[in-house]
Amino acid sequence: MIKSASIYKFNTGKIILHPKNRVKDSASYASGPYIIEQDLTYKEIAEKLLATLEHSIDDAPQPLDWKAIQKNHLTSMGVKTMKVLHDNSLYVSVFTKDGNYNIQPYINKGSKQGFHGTKDKIIIPTNSSIEELATALEDSFNKCS
Repeated sequence: MIKSASIYKFNTGKIILHPKNRVKDSASYASGPYIIEQDLTYKEIAEKLLATLEHSIDDAPQPLDWKAIQKNHLTSMGVKTMKVLHDNSLYVSVFTKDGNYNIQPYINKGSKQGFHGTKDKIIIPTNSSIEELATALEDSFNKCS
């Protein structure tokens, strides 16, 4: 079973985590609960990530209205537009598969081009310590810029 989540980090110190639901043979989409915090350490982000992954759904139903999903996503994050989301933010995606965390940094290309995955994926075992997960997340965010 695959579990996945998104982590956004803004230059204001704001951190947003949310689970992603995976549609079989299709895309994934954001879902709640959204965790919105300020000035977290990477260890705190790692702890909240573990809780967030528990809410991820593998083989979720296909949404009927993708635009409504995107609008709800922005509203839930307290963001009005994709431009605001992309202004001064970093993005990392995490999913579990085959006993590993797959941590994918993304380069922010702005609201018109979106976030683009890098080749610098970090893979660590799911039985890693919280400190090891925190270090992997920090390394991944450092690769976003």
